Amino acid sequence: MKLAVVGTGLIGGAVARAARARGAADAIYGVEPNSEHAAMALEGGVVDEIVDSVPADADLIALCCPSDRVAEWAVALADHAGAVFDVGSVKAPIVGEVRSAMNGQFPARFVPSHPIAGSEKTGPAHAPLDLFSDRAVVLTPEPDTELDAVEAVRTFWKRLGGQVIQLDAHEHDRILAVTSHLPHYLAYAFMLQVSENDISLSGGGFSDFTRIAAANPEMWWRIFKMNRTALLDELSGFEANMAQLKKALEDDDDSLGMALLRKAASKRSKL
Repeated sequence: MKLAVVGTGLIGGAVARAARARGAADAIYGVEPNSEHAAMALEGGVVDEIVDSVPADADLIALCCPSDRVAEWAVALADHAGAVFDVGSVKAPIVGEVRSAMNGQFPARFVPSHPIAGSEKTGPAHAPLDLFSDRAVVLTPEPDTELDAVEAVRTFWKRLGGQVIQLDAHEHDRILAVTSHLPHYLAYAFMLQVSENDISLSGGGFSDFTRIAAANPEMWWRIFKMNRTALLDELSGFEANMAQLKKALEDDDDSLGMALLRKAASKRSKL
């Protein structure tokens, strides 16, 4: 099994490390324009070889590049015999961009996917060995995606320890808008009002809430823009909930305030 990884950063490096550790690939090639990342991936044994393009005999191609570059790679590899998959956290815009570029067609061997795993850190040096173990991995194949390509990608993620599920691309984006994109958006927004003097009196709650605000701003702004519609819908819901809590506080309404907090705490406790 020959695996090509396009983008050897945190996620790409984690895919390569897990594939090697779990025997899911015999040879691993990296396509990496960042010379520093390429050197780190090669010297650290993340990949066997850095190449300029995806080898023609690659069985699996993991597109671990930025989300807004996935479509162009998928189109460029439309005729490749290997199964192609990405790791982007937004799916419907990628599918739409690919179809637009191919006049309504879709690459038969491209299986959009998203492992629900990551870190605020970047680069192959921070790529964990077992990032995907027992984590959900969502596949969003299109009706014209070949079934054997879907099965190849499903099998690969399962060998990396992932719990694979299949969803419609739009449903995936709706869910991720509230479970991933909105929390990151709120963490960034919150940090804008925090001063350096405040941090000396911060505790565990501050640390837990703001950890993800240290994530790559360029990457997350791309994600926010790509999933703009779903994220704005969830922001409207958040603003409505904030308005309720604010009104309870302004009106000194213990009944409403406690009811809202208990409802929220009950949902979190069930996790």
